[in-house]
Amino acid sequence: MDDPHSYYYYEEKQRELYRKRSKLIRKINIWLTGEISDFHSNDQDADVDSRELGILEGRYECARSLITQIKKWENDYE
Repeated sequence: MDDPHSYYYYEEKQRELYRKRSKLIRKINIWLTGEISDFHSNDQDADVDSRELGILEGRYECARSLITQIKKWENDYE
């Protein structure tokens, strides 16, 4: 099993890589969801300058778009 030239070794490495990538994608989705939640929980009518509000809106748009794109990519592999 520890022979790097064996089929089983290769398969185990591929499964390990898949698990790592799956965890990474999950972490990215959680972080993006947090960005969207932060946007919705922020009081937009509070005393916030337009520059700060623009940054917040830009982060929201980016997070929302990236989540949508990740879902499209995931559907391509199903």
